[in-house]
Amino acid sequence: MKAWRRWVLLAGAAGRAVCVAIFVDTAGGARDKPSAASAFQLVFVGKHNEALLHEGSFTSTSPLCPSGIAADVSVNEASLTAKRRFTCDGAAGGFTAQVGSLPAEHGGSGAWKIVDGSGPLQDLRGKGTFTSVRLSGSADDPASITFRSTWQGVVGLDSSPPVVRLSSASARRAGPGKRTAVLRLTLSVRDAGGDAVAYSVTVTDRRAVRLASRSGQTATGAARLSLLVRPPLRTRALRLTIVADDVLGNEATLVKAVTIR
Repeated sequence: MKAWRRWVLLAGAAGRAVCVAIFVDTAGGARDKPSAASAFQLVFVGKHNEALLHEGSFTSTSPLCPSGIAADVSVNEASLTAKRRFTCDGAAGGFTAQVGSLPAEHGGSGAWKIVDGSGPLQDLRGKGTFTSVRLSGSADDPASITFRSTWQGVVGLDSSPPVVRLSSASARRAGPGKRTAVLRLTLSVRDAGGDAVAYSVTVTDRRAVRLASRSGQTATGAARLSLLVRPPLRTRALRLTIVADDVLGNEATLVKAVTIR
């Protein structure tokens, strides 16, 4: 990965998006590990285009991204989330963020997640929350609405998902009629950058009926769990779905079957 020096996207003119991000080159040259997460703030002043998608612009004194535009490229109608492309002028690349819910940008709160990048920002990832206020317009006339959305969170030049392994697993029936099974798991959940990782475990039977779930976070890379489940008597194996999510939003999923003894 190329070395990265500290850079800051500073405030632009009124009515434009403002992006503030800091990256630090701790080695002074090419680095072998992804950058650590850094505090991130972004202020987006948006409006609607003819298709009622959100769009805006941003400027910066950073040589990596001195100016550009931001616009929604797709909308998921079911979740009311959008993918928004931030494009830097010239060959400076850009990034794509998932933002939702869209109505909350007119006044409310929601979440954002950087899911892709290009050029020098190819490995940029991050996530956080936003709060928004309506600046003008009316709900009766969506095209007239303008708003200011303030993002807070973390970003980093790290697109590598956590590494998830199931170090050990056992499931044994117990109790009256052996209707209960004791499931014991040891997980290895590690992030390449050494940050803490959040995880969730979902247990289902062969018919995909949810039997139990557990979530947590590990800073050491290891987690031990014990769960009580009540699978049908004919069920011979449990299906585990393990999802790990690092501080930047990089996600990994592992699916395993555990035989019931």
